[in-house]
Amino acid sequence: MTWQAHQLLAVLNLAICCGIAWACICRLNSDISRRFKLARARYTLLLAGAMASGLQPVLWGAWPDAGSVIFAGCVLAGLAINVVRWYGASAPKRRKGDA
Repeated sequence: MTWQAHQLLAVLNLAICCGIAWACICRLNSDISRRFKLARARYTLLLAGAMASGLQPVLWGAWPDAGSVIFAGCVLAGLAINVVRWYGASAPKRRKGDA
């Protein structure tokens, strides 16, 4: 791969990972994350992973490949699909027998 291709993938990966981080920060500021530790842990770990992946050329000197960019894009798409569920979110649904 050429130097320009490495740089293009790194910038694209950083942009996607910044989108993931922004979504995680928004979710960490929500009421659901304030009430439930599992939701808070989920978005905190996703935020840490997104920042580690987006900043890997700076942190470890490793260039992202196409697979990591595609994976980050799929994670961002998964977060974007669930945006509809974020509005008016309440407690997680329970089964009838758990009462």
